[in-house]
Amino acid sequence: MIAVDVQVVDKNGNPVGQIGPESFEVSINKQRRKVVSAQFLRHTRDATLPSNLAETPNGGGRTIILAIDNGSFEPGSLHEAMADVQSFLRRLGPNDRVGLAVFPTGRWIPPTSERTYVSVQLNHVIGEKYTLRSRYNLKPSEIVDITTSASNPSSFLTSATTRTRLVADSTTEEELDPVRLVQRRECPLDPDCPSRIYAEGMELAVQLENQTQASLNGLDALLLRLAEIPGRKSVVLVSAGVLVSDRPEGRPDIGDLGRILGQTAARANAVVYTLHLDRSASVYGSAARSSPGNTERGRERAMFAIFLDQFSSAAGGMRIDIPVGGGAFALDRVLRESSAYYLLGVEPAETDRDGKARQLRVKVDRPGVTVRSRQWVMVPVKERS
Repeated sequence: MIAVDVQVVDKNGNPVGQIGPESFEVSINKQRRKVVSAQFLRHTRDATLPSNLAETPNGGGRTIILAIDNGSFEPGSLHEAMADVQSFLRRLGPNDRVGLAVFPTGRWIPPTSERTYVSVQLNHVIGEKYTLRSRYNLKPSEIVDITTSASNPSSFLTSATTRTRLVADSTTEEELDPVRLVQRRECPLDPDCPSRIYAEGMELAVQLENQTQASLNGLDALLLRLAEIPGRKSVVLVSAGVLVSDRPEGRPDIGDLGRILGQTAARANAVVYTLHLDRSASVYGSAARSSPGNTERGRERAMFAIFLDQFSSAAGGMRIDIPVGGGAFALDRVLRESSAYYLLGVEPAETDRDGKARQLRVKVDRPGVTVRSRQWVMVPVKERS
């Protein structure tokens, strides 16, 4: 058999106990596999749970990794969030081990039960994102759109300046390409302005790609480290977002990296909870002559969140949005959800035993509950006797 760890929680994030193996359905690459056993393991005692539920073997605690995407935060913007993380640290059980990863600086403290040093290092996390300077007050969504201009038939680059389209109320409206839209706002009377806007957009796209890549490299390095640490790990990722284009030809483009990192998390036996501290309102908007509207703001928020959502789900956790404050309510939920889990004994097919990443799906026939499990599993090659 192989072991598959699963969390089953109610709407408030409280673990749900007393579920037998017959209630779970596990599929590998869309093929159902037999669930032989379901052991409920809990790290901390909870008066709301039945007293006859199994304890974690040897009374062991959780292994929790605090991962801070420091490069996604402006300097000085993390004070409230780090205060809430410090409170979270104090509320962990005596047997819990805690590690700290801060990237892109690469600061790393392996999981330990001695938390004083972790706490001291958290005090030094203040944000290290460099501010991009834009002469034309370009916002992330505009930069993404500008990078698609070369393949856009309505782009100023191809000498087409305007086009019309039919809108919902059956009227027509003029829709300019992204460079012309910025020109209309910033420099309407300057005929040479579009080429400068385009050049700046492409230059800023490279800098945004560097920021995105630094976050992704930090995550990848962390997961590779965790693969060397035995046992189940819960990662609490604190990030202001990872910008990813929502246009097929736009930049930054990370391709299939979300899926690949999800597989890396599966190899590391790591569940990822992401606290997304939404700071998109302050990015580029503070100096802009016209603040983004609700639709534009929503689009930019989604571009910063989509990777975090996909990656966290693939790694068996969830993304929790924090529009204001430091995220105390989100950390409370992580404490509850990570306090217990099921360890399922599953019989794989012989064709599963190749050590490659395979899609994993877990369901449970209980109403009103949420199942969290990684979306990938690696079944080791069967050793010859």
